[in-house]
Amino acid sequence: MLTVRSLSAVEEASAAGTADPAPSATDIGMQLRRILGTSSFAPSTRSGRFLAYIVERTLAGEARLLKQYSIATEALGRGPAFDPDRDPLVRLEAGKLRRNLDGYYANQGAGDPVRISVPRGSYVPIFEKASAIRPEAAVAVLGTLAPTRLLVVQTSGLGPEAASFSQGLTEQLSVELARYPDLSVAPAIPILPEGASPASLALSSKARFVVTGSARQSGTRLRAVLKLHDLQANAIIWTDSFDGPPDVGAMIEAQDAIARRVAAEIADFHGVICRLLAFESVSSEAGGQEADGAWTPQIAIQRHRYLTRITNEAVYRIARADLETGVRRAPYSAMMWAALAHTAFTGNCLGFDDDPDFLQAADRHTQRAMELDHGCAYAHVAAATIAMYRRDLAGVIEVCERLAACNAHAPSTKLSAGFFRSLAGDWATGAQLMSQALAVISHPPGWAFRATFLNAYRQHDYLRALNELKTYPAGEQFTPSLLRAAAFGQLGRAEEAALAAAEVRRKWTDFPRFAGRYFRYLSGIDALSDHLREGLHKAGLDV
Repeated sequence: MLTVRSLSAVEEASAAGTADPAPSATDIGMQLRRILGTSSFAPSTRSGRFLAYIVERTLAGEARLLKQYSIATEALGRGPAFDPDRDPLVRLEAGKLRRNLDGYYANQGAGDPVRISVPRGSYVPIFEKASAIRPEAAVAVLGTLAPTRLLVVQTSGLGPEAASFSQGLTEQLSVELARYPDLSVAPAIPILPEGASPASLALSSKARFVVTGSARQSGTRLRAVLKLHDLQANAIIWTDSFDGPPDVGAMIEAQDAIARRVAAEIADFHGVICRLLAFESVSSEAGGQEADGAWTPQIAIQRHRYLTRITNEAVYRIARADLETGVRRAPYSAMMWAALAHTAFTGNCLGFDDDPDFLQAADRHTQRAMELDHGCAYAHVAAATIAMYRRDLAGVIEVCERLAACNAHAPSTKLSAGFFRSLAGDWATGAQLMSQALAVISHPPGWAFRATFLNAYRQHDYLRALNELKTYPAGEQFTPSLLRAAAFGQLGRAEEAALAAAEVRRKWTDFPRFAGRYFRYLSGIDALSDHLREGLHKAGLDV
């Protein structure tokens, strides 16, 4: 966050040589007149009166007097009876003012020498020269940074071969990133302009995320370093280095491989950016909404992604309600329909709901998603889940093949295809796909280890099956406890089996009632479900 500083504090710091020079009062006055000359800030508008009042009071050394009451009664036309606890006028107009300033500096004011901003939580404006704006200040000024927009920049290449390699890698990375529909990729900048920074480029591209790449060489060795910058946090949130090929003739293949790996790590469904946005969507600050309280399809989808990792009834209720709102407000979003289909179907299999036609409803929602976008990967995930429940194992394999065509290089695609192939009985192919995906995904979802557990369990390798559960985050999910109880039961470890069975009863008190649905959902092979029931019976759990 940008530190709030009054004009006098900036000037004092500047005189002491500890900060960038602040704009003069004359410069600020000229900038204010430029802004007030636009339609959004005309004297007849509240934004214009609001801005003029707080700037003039700050320049007069009266910033401490900028309170809701003074702004309302002296600038916005409220009478002396104004009560800020009952009347939200100033708070609402402050939010509008900030948005109008963001829009001004993103358009006609992009090249202005002085920037005026009003930090959240304060009504005291900030004045800074455009040339002195720090990266975090640039983000605060440009609130229009698109949260899913990404820019690729080649920063440098030390040595002729390194420069050529870095340029080719930058170009190929843009190609690979464009395969991921969740992000929009801004036109690549072939090399960082002199004196520019990733933050300054965001002002023109409106990209929240910037990938910078460089390469250096030592003799015949080449090394590329790539970094992912989050301009909102003013931080590097991912970085890695890659060695180029010793053979110059293999340059293109190496660029392709590196670009594919980097794109997968940062842009995939389980990648760095999507995980960050999903977490932010349910953070206390966002609360599932934008700062101004607006609902958006993007936030709803990100919330769903976060909640899929935390399967319990409370979060299921939140996710389902949000997605049902989503299909009403964004009826042409394929992802929204697919997510609703999968969420409602799973909730009915886990006993959170008991809708009489949940299977048919999930099928309709999935078909709607497919109709809107044949390439929607999550619609294929929902389709595979439904086909497995119906014991249409050939249909599961067919859906997995279509799923791979959505983006064959995406780790999330490989993980889902491998997961469903395994549970449909194609264990060898499924295990290979999952292994390839898990080698790239740094924070894999817990459900992936359901398949790796069952692969070992079906082979009666119960110790290996238990070892797979060590990487299955449990929380309040009952599935890891249930699988653990079955494996301990088969091993004859009665005390541990009983403890795991007790956890299942605690987490799902109504388990016997929904056990039939659950085992159809758990895998596509009835013999494997019977094998699990046998282990659970030995653990003392009646299913």
